[in-house]
Amino acid sequence: MRIVVDPRIERILRLPEQDGNAWQADLDRFRQGDETLTRRSVGESTMRAVQRLLIFLGYSTASTGAFLIDGNFGRGTNRAVAQFQFENSLTRAIDRGTLCYACTWQTASAGIVAIPDAKLTPATLERMLARAAAMLEQGEVMCGSLDEALFHLDALHRRRLLTCREVFEKYAAVADRAVDAVAAHGVVIAREWLLAIIKQETSGIVRPRFEQHLLTRLNHQRPVEDFVELRYRSMSFGLGQILGENYRRVGAASARRMYLSSIPEQVMQIGRFLAASAGVAKSVGRTTPGESDFRAVARYYNGPGYEKHHYHESLATWFREFRALAAQ
Repeated sequence: MRIVVDPRIERILRLPEQDGNAWQADLDRFRQGDETLTRRSVGESTMRAVQRLLIFLGYSTASTGAFLIDGNFGRGTNRAVAQFQFENSLTRAIDRGTLCYACTWQTASAGIVAIPDAKLTPATLERMLARAAAMLEQGEVMCGSLDEALFHLDALHRRRLLTCREVFEKYAAVADRAVDAVAAHGVVIAREWLLAIIKQETSGIVRPRFEQHLLTRLNHQRPVEDFVELRYRSMSFGLGQILGENYRRVGAASARRMYLSSIPEQVMQIGRFLAASAGVAKSVGRTTPGESDFRAVARYYNGPGYEKHHYHESLATWFREFRALAAQ
């Protein structure tokens, strides 16, 4: 697996401060033809490296749909490996119907056992590494650049989210540019709204979420449409966690392009998503919004159940926090 010596690939596989020897031992087993690395036998260090690689490639690694780096070859990571193998014609044991098992939002996590155990075969890992290398060469990288992708990947690995001040320092200037661009199309958005959405949805760390029940539904509705694109449409992306099915609304060419969007594009997509609703556009144009404005945005962004999540209250808190930071 000579591709692993590529320093860019090594940065994807591990944290800068992490010793690579532990997972290199498992790679040696692959080189020697050992195909026994299953959910029950793979080592923790190796699994963290594989999970980082899967996330870079655009796959959820937790049964809940989250992007998780925990070293456990659990059901969510098993699903990711199975999806990759199916999409790359590496298995005959798993088909489209199996990956789109019948479920609802409430039953998706429990029903994931319908997907059989997958093996991390040499062919699978080789294809993953080759795919990552191709994405780097083609400039099709999560968050638009390798350095940005690694910032978010490493933060996920460390489980380190950003404070309001850190969100402000990293994204305020980008939000200003998004506000100016949206204003050119006749929609006024106060910068604090964009930053409040970022804080509420991701705390400044890109961590998409895959919704199995949406993939199942979309596959039922469009059984011959490209599976990969349907999988991306079933995920929420970017700093604003916008569902891939909304790709047209935010001006993206496809759901997959949303995953590859640069940070400025992601912030712009939040602005476009807010501007797409006439009622919400009025609220986000107010620099001194009231409770009804926070409720309107919360309902639009989080759905009719926003109250039980106290979403409107959190938005108000973050809005005031960013207003205070700007004043400083």
